[in-house]
Amino acid sequence: MIKLKLQLEDLKPGLNEFWASYDGEELELQSKDFQLLGRLNLYIKAIKSGRNVELTLEASYKLRLTCARCLDEFDKEFNESETYYIKIGREPFSPEKSLKEKDIFTHFIETDEIDVVPFVREIVILSVPMKPLCKPDCRGLCPVCGANWNYETCEHMNQPKLDTRMAKLLELKSKLGL
Repeated sequence: MIKLKLQLEDLKPGLNEFWASYDGEELELQSKDFQLLGRLNLYIKAIKSGRNVELTLEASYKLRLTCARCLDEFDKEFNESETYYIKIGREPFSPEKSLKEKDIFTHFIETDEIDVVPFVREIVILSVPMKPLCKPDCRGLCPVCGANWNYETCEHMNQPKLDTRMAKLLELKSKLGL
């Protein structure tokens, strides 16, 4: 596996730039929810200030996803960017602390080596939508016969959708003549 590790002593003070390219195996990205297509291209901007590093990652990649409504596979391109604040050493303990936006993305590491791969993996995984849709107006599958309503019609398409949990209430309504 190819890992991109930044050595703190090799970074010059101020701006450092790097480019890298990974495939799914190198990132160890294996999921039932998505598949990385081709290579992930990565631009890394590391700004060193003393023993702290502001690390900005810009990743562009394509994923194969499964639509949550019709179960068709589709490809989607992503361009994601995230900034992390790396501090060498341990986080100082304080019994009570109010968090700022920067604190959420601050990582403390024990060594003088910054492994970029876990950050890239995190960016990809967090970019996957909870309910991916092949298109915003995806019509989904027929709940009775399983026909894909994006491509075909069926006799169940125009039937009113009856919630079985409401059946007793509808029965009561008809008895009361409402």
